[in-house]
Amino acid sequence: MIPEPPAADAAVARLHAAAERYGFPLAAVPALVRYVEAVLAENAHVNLTGAKTLEAALDILALDALPVCAAWPKDAPPPRRAVDLGTGNGLPGVVVALAWPTCETVLVDRTAKKAAAVARCVAAVGIRNVLVLACDGRELLSERPSLERAVDLVTIRAVADLAPTTKEAAPWLAPGGRIVHWKASGLDPAERAAGLSLAKGHGLRAVEDLEFHVPGAKLPRRLVVYERP
Repeated sequence: MIPEPPAADAAVARLHAAAERYGFPLAAVPALVRYVEAVLAENAHVNLTGAKTLEAALDILALDALPVCAAWPKDAPPPRRAVDLGTGNGLPGVVVALAWPTCETVLVDRTAKKAAAVARCVAAVGIRNVLVLACDGRELLSERPSLERAVDLVTIRAVADLAPTTKEAAPWLAPGGRIVHWKASGLDPAERAAGLSLAKGHGLRAVEDLEFHVPGAKLPRRLVVYERP
C-alpha cells in the first residue's frame, strides 16, 4: 500500500486543484504557500489566525481565498488596483496580488500590529505589488485620495454585514469595478436585501453569487458580488 502524503502535502495538492478550478496561476502557488507559512510564524507574536498547522491554514486561509479569481470577469483585463478591506492576515488580498502581478494591491487594516505583521509577511515572500496601510477603511480616501473611483476590485472577508461594508467601499470603485464579499451559504435574507438596497443606492448592481466548498466545512461558502456598470 502506498502511504498517504503528509497532511500539509495533501493541502498543497488541494490548493493546486483549486487553483486550476478558479483560474489562479499554478506558478504562484509556491509563493502563496510561503506566505501562509510566514503568517503562521508571525502568529506566535500577533494573532493573525486561529489555525495551528500549515494544513489547516492552507485550507482556511488560502483555499478559501482562491475563488476571488473566478469572481473577476474572464474576458476583462486584469484589475489595475485592488483593496482588501479589513485584511486581517493579508488574505484574500495577497491572492489578488499573486494572481495579477500588475495589480496595485492595498491591504487595509485598522489594527497597526496586524498591518505591521502582514507587511513583514509580504516582505518575507518578496511580493512587490502590495502596500499595507494601517488605517480604518473610512479614512482610506484621506490617506490615498487617488483611490477615489479608481479601484477595480475590492475584497471583503469577515469584516461586517453587506450594507455597511459596501457603503464604505463604494466610493473607491471604478466603472466596471467589483466588490466581492465572503459570506456563509445561509446568508440572512434581511442582510442580503439591505446590502442590495445600499448597493443600488450607490449605482451598483448585483452579479450572480459564486458558491464554493472548503474542506472540513459542513456548508458551502459564497461570494456576493456587486459591480459598478
